[in-house]
Amino acid sequence: MKKGTLTGATRVVEKQPRQWHWPKINVSWIIVPLLFVSLVMGGRWLYQSWPIQSVEVEGQFSLWQPDLIVQQLTWLKSESFFSVDLQQVYQQVDELPLIHVKRVKKSWPGTIVINVHEDIPMAIWNGEEILTVAGDILPRPGFVSGEKMARMRGSSQYAHEAMRNYRRLHQMLKKSRVNVLELEVTEVGSISVLLSNSWKVEFGRQYFEERMKRLDGLLSTLPAEQVIAVDLRYGKGAAIQWHPLKEMDS
Repeated sequence: MKKGTLTGATRVVEKQPRQWHWPKINVSWIIVPLLFVSLVMGGRWLYQSWPIQSVEVEGQFSLWQPDLIVQQLTWLKSESFFSVDLQQVYQQVDELPLIHVKRVKKSWPGTIVINVHEDIPMAIWNGEEILTVAGDILPRPGFVSGEKMARMRGSSQYAHEAMRNYRRLHQMLKKSRVNVLELEVTEVGSISVLLSNSWKVEFGRQYFEERMKRLDGLLSTLPAEQVIAVDLRYGKGAAIQWHPLKEMDS
């Protein structure tokens, strides 16, 4: 039997196992969004949670103390440095008696700075309120005793005029070492005062400057202990009420 070549036969090819390949992913597609979300969440936390560490009050004070003002703002401890409402701080402090806020600002890393001006109270007005150096009538704070302040009485419409005349008179009396203890303005604007030397002085409602100078002359010439009252409501001169006992002794 002759050997020959087989024809028509098909070569058997083994099947290779199927291989799976993960699709190629650009890592930056994941990292960038995650970084963005982290930054947003971190920024939100800082905005809402960064604590206020301290509150500083700046200004010159005669009655208020900075610590007393800070005590009115205890709610700031629970506020965030970034989100705190400075306008609310401004309004609350500005409503305090005698206090005017000039500026409220933030100081990094966690301080609220409040710059204020304190009005100077010059007198007790009608026993319950205070009269400032500018002639404004304000509620009387509980810590203002008013022991060394003059007492003034009158209608609010004369408050500014009363303070203006009080300051002029106070300045003039310094050289005589006499103070104004009380000042009263009537419904028609007539002014009378009680001095620390016990003189009751009537100025009337006109020519205050001229009559004040006349009083200055009397203080330097009359024996203070013999005078009860001085009435300056005259064109010239004054009516003097003498102390009866002193008059008899003389």
